Amino acid sequence: MNYRARNITACLLLSLLIACLLPVMYLGRYNHPTGDDYYYAANTKKVWEQTGSLPMTIAEAGRGVAEQYVKWQGTYSAMLLMHLPPNIFGDTAYRATTSILLLLLTGSIFYLLKPLVCNMLKGSTALWIILSSLLALLCVQTVPSQGESFFWYNGSMYYTGFYAATLFLFGIVCRYVTDAKRRHIPGMLGLACFVAGGNYVSLLPALLLLICLTTLLICRKKKTALWVGCTALTAAIGLLISAMAPGNAVRQSDMWKIPAWKAVLKSLRQGIHYTTAWIGPWLILALLIMTPFLWRACSEISFRFRYPLLVAAFVYGIFCSMSCPTFYTMNSTGPARAVAIVYYGFLLAVLICYIYFIGWLQRAASEKYHVDKKAVSFLKYCGGIVCILILAAQLFGGKLSETTTGKAAQLLLSREAAKYEQEYQERLITLNDAAIENVVFQPYEHQPDMLYVGDFSGNAQEPGAKIIAGYFGKDSICVAY
Repeated sequence: MNYRARNITACLLLSLLIACLLPVMYLGRYNHPTGDDYYYAANTKKVWEQTGSLPMTIAEAGRGVAEQYVKWQGTYSAMLLMHLPPNIFGDTAYRATTSILLLLLTGSIFYLLKPLVCNMLKGSTALWIILSSLLALLCVQTVPSQGESFFWYNGSMYYTGFYAATLFLFGIVCRYVTDAKRRHIPGMLGLACFVAGGNYVSLLPALLLLICLTTLLICRKKKTALWVGCTALTAAIGLLISAMAPGNAVRQSDMWKIPAWKAVLKSLRQGIHYTTAWIGPWLILALLIMTPFLWRACSEISFRFRYPLLVAAFVYGIFCSMSCPTFYTMNSTGPARAVAIVYYGFLLAVLICYIYFIGWLQRAASEKYHVDKKAVSFLKYCGGIVCILILAAQLFGGKLSETTTGKAAQLLLSREAAKYEQEYQERLITLNDAAIENVVFQPYEHQPDMLYVGDFSGNAQEPGAKIIAGYFGKDSICVAY
């Protein structure tokens, strides 16, 4: 694959990624808070409105973290962000949620793959852009639950946001391992502490990878082992602080906990279910597009790619570890927003295994079977034909409308999003009317996919419903379902 074709493909895929993100970001202007966005912001909103002081608002959020640590859960950095949702600064600020999450996710993918592709694989900038754009497109466009992944601040930031932070952490770790610059150390330690206070679904595989990487560096007598080990230790201490929270026991009392060994076995089995369910046309199309570029890159490096099965088994184990926390604590795969980041992890795992497989295949073809350039060119043409057929089948099969951008375009063009916005604004008039103390709403007539992820409770006497009512200065708020 010549340089011109590689550069053109990189530009086209990056342009496609940007073009696909824009309608989804624009749809975010119709996005509004719901549920826990109000619940955790009840006190911080009051402090902000009364003082206008950001430090005092953050201090109040810290007090909320300490309270939740005892009452509900120990994920300290996640709790801090939950108490500081954009809606405390106004409803308009909340509309930036979707853009922030999309930029975090896509940015973290590009940030992680840069050292992996350009430093470790010795690939070009164009190859980095091709792989990053394809992975980002898959993550954004084909994620199982777009609403809980990009449009609901509380749930989205807790899972997609912290998954992105985990990728940023490993992006810094990879940079430190490859160039050993001390400027990376504060970022490694700081992000390890931050990620350790988030969800366990992304934290557990991160900790396992850090431990394995530290062990590998020690075995190879690398000086970088010290600070990578300190990063792993920081993450482990953060996990311990989070896991030891008294509130975890309170929350766990309503869940079905199973033994750790059983959670591991169920996770390994679930990994098979995920693999068979998630290998689809879009993923195959992306792999075919990147194949000729990876083939060329692997042919230009000296790494031998000798153990494809061993690498695949290791990557599969790390991927399956993402399911362990939810099986261990609730004996299930968890909510849709948790499954979403498992899906991101699956796509990243497939990419890593595929790169290694292409490297192994390229070595076997050139050294063992002596495949000539004509045969390789023929395979490229066959791959191109298959790509065209898959893309045509997806387009004519209406699968484009199932992507995140396709759904966003439908909601905008059909004005379903605008109608939902109108209903929300009508509710807001009632919520801002000081004369109305007890509010009863009818359910939303328009509940557009992605934008609508929940509503007020149907029981105004629930403790959570009372706190949300206090957010608006009301005695009670409920929906007459």
